[in-house]
Amino acid sequence: MPNIDLHHHINIPAAEELAASERKRRPQHADGFENFFPPVSAEHNRRLNQERWAVQLRDAQRKVADMKADRLDMALVSTSPPHFFYWIGGTLGNEVCRVTNDGISAFCKKDAAHFRGLGNVPLQNGGEAAAAELERAMRLGLLGCVIADRVGPHALDEPQFEPFWAAAERLGALVFVHPDFADFKPLYPYYMANCVGNPLATTVAAARLILSGHFERYPGLKLLLAHAGGNLPWAIGRIQHSWNARPETKVHTPHPPRHYFKNLYFDVITFSQSALRWMVQEVGADHVVCGTDYPYDMMQERVVDFVEGAGLSAADQEKVLRANPAKLIRL
Repeated sequence: MPNIDLHHHINIPAAEELAASERKRRPQHADGFENFFPPVSAEHNRRLNQERWAVQLRDAQRKVADMKADRLDMALVSTSPPHFFYWIGGTLGNEVCRVTNDGISAFCKKDAAHFRGLGNVPLQNGGEAAAAELERAMRLGLLGCVIADRVGPHALDEPQFEPFWAAAERLGALVFVHPDFADFKPLYPYYMANCVGNPLATTVAAARLILSGHFERYPGLKLLLAHAGGNLPWAIGRIQHSWNARPETKVHTPHPPRHYFKNLYFDVITFSQSALRWMVQEVGADHVVCGTDYPYDMMQERVVDFVEGAGLSAADQEKVLRANPAKLIRL
């Protein structure tokens, strides 16, 4: 059975070209990095993009070569937050998603031995538009979609997104929740919008979905949480205590919060083998999967070596690297 990376990014040039006219009209969105990072960080990211990210995000041969170097056999590709394009609404927002999904589908079909794909959905245009594009994307052979932890100021559990979630459950879609950068001024320096803000954003989104009764309404949903679920595996004890101690925490959840981990999967991006061991113990080996965040500099490098050296049992290594990812991508 192959080693499979479920957190591997792609960029579709045709979608970037389609968004270019809107970028010219709204220059404040020309580089999302500038909204969240000081100039030194934004410039470093631009340099890395020119030196290697642009090729690694688009070129299949480069991807396969890098995967082989990391002992990976397959990857589930998805866009990253700068390419969700939530800031483009209306008809153009829908069209950018369609072009993205057509591109990802074509990319994967050219090399099905190495790639499967997740699509984009226009959540900025509401749940009905997102549901329609998710259904179309899955007809193209994509396995679900990637979404951010929020859509502008709106949380994922808000009512306008219910049609999307209903469609995701009905279609058996895998929904990958990947954080956008946290728009919180104290996180502005030191790349904290990423190294602190990203895990925080995922934790908030996942906790809201749990406590709002989301998985009571949609018990068949499957969510993959980026970056080891943020801080959720480490915060669940406190959330569970709140459920026991506070009446408002249990309004929508007849079961303790940990019960809803059955709907969640966590990638291994912890950068700490002791943290990975603890997470496997906390959430269960059946819910931990291989992921890298390729090609960015915050990726989990040499991920197979990382998992194999973490002190997990052979059975748990098999689940994390191969069996669990294979189940989620329907091998």
